[in-house]
Amino acid sequence: MTPTIRRPLRRAGAAAAALALSLAAAACTIEDKDKAAAPGAAPGAARTDTPGVTADSIKLGISYPDFAAVKAFVNIDQGDFEATYKALIDKVNAAGGIHGRKIVPVFAKTSLVSPAAAQEACVKLTQDEKVFAVVNLMPGNAQVPCYTQTNRTAVIGSPLEPEMNAAAQAPWFSFDTGLIPRKSVEAFAARGDLAGRKVAIATVSGDEAQTSAQVLPALQAAGITPVANGTITMGGADPAVLGQQAGVLFQKAQASGADTLLLVGGAAQIIPQVLEKTTWRPRLLFTVIPSGYTTGKGQHDFGTLKDSVAGSQIVDWSDPALTACADTVAQADPSLAGKLVDPATVGGGQPTPGASMASACRNLALFKAIADKAGPTLDYTTFRQAGNSLGRFHIPGFREDADYGPDTPDGAIPVRATVYDPAGNRFVPAPN
Repeated sequence: MTPTIRRPLRRAGAAAAALALSLAAAACTIEDKDKAAAPGAAPGAARTDTPGVTADSIKLGISYPDFAAVKAFVNIDQGDFEATYKALIDKVNAAGGIHGRKIVPVFAKTSLVSPAAAQEACVKLTQDEKVFAVVNLMPGNAQVPCYTQTNRTAVIGSPLEPEMNAAAQAPWFSFDTGLIPRKSVEAFAARGDLAGRKVAIATVSGDEAQTSAQVLPALQAAGITPVANGTITMGGADPAVLGQQAGVLFQKAQASGADTLLLVGGAAQIIPQVLEKTTWRPRLLFTVIPSGYTTGKGQHDFGTLKDSVAGSQIVDWSDPALTACADTVAQADPSLAGKLVDPATVGGGQPTPGASMASACRNLALFKAIADKAGPTLDYTTFRQAGNSLGRFHIPGFREDADYGPDTPDGAIPVRATVYDPAGNRFVPAPN
């Protein structure tokens, strides 16, 4: 009998952050105040037509990251997204589809490094193919407004942020909350990780809004005023510059008396490997698990992670719903048998087809559940109503169920504290 293995959730975003580290150097500044987040686009009228739906089909857009385009910089292989989705969709269709309608997948690779190319993928799916909804597998949610605002197309997936969703002109549901930074800090406070500590914040450019809108208010609510707040500005490709500028951040944080570094977003992948080249060993708190850093034993001095804590939603890779998806994909491609496993258990540089399997399994499960509940008349009105009334729903692989309602389109899966396990070189759920 396979033992139950519960692990923190590892995202495509961790791989993207590792990619950013490989592609970018940094300059950093210590600021007294964070820059205000840019306001979102004002919402307009939601569409009243129903794209991509016929009497016998539903056209579903599937956007997935183009890792092959960046292979020269970093080797990331999360498996064949298209073959994985096709296998799972074929199973749904063979069982009658959704109220007699078969799912017709339309695929688009989305660039990790070219905003223009990512925009082209959005245009292809929404304007050229006119899909009903898009399963959005980008590491972050920067491209979501192209779908939900500019082209008023429904989205399943991506880190859902309330302010961005308020501007959406089409339904958007996810199991991935955009509030993980805030909820991570709240989890740290509840455990006592912030009590009596002098906290400095490190952020990378692009994540400043998370710091200003979520992290700082959560710290304030916990009675903590940061002693320093640093931003690493991504740009260039010289690791020496990264080390030099991060060193400035460390010096200013130390001069302010910091004994704890709170790393927001992509800083989780950058700061530890620069810190290990110094003698300073503050306690590290992460709003995302630094999986890009921990991959590959023996490459780093993981002493920097002693007693560190990270926020995460927790997954269980022995969950029957997830293993059922793995079995379906392996039946379609027998070469994958035994390989659709937790990416955390795979050695550095090796393919992780379990990542694409898990993403496809979860996104399709949520889309099908909402479309099923919407009934025979499928349009954006019934789809939104169905998502808002879905209630408790088990997303494959998650330890705790989601709960969908008008105020929780992200499913409100809890964010828990995870602690670094040096024996396994990974983050595991903190003891209750």
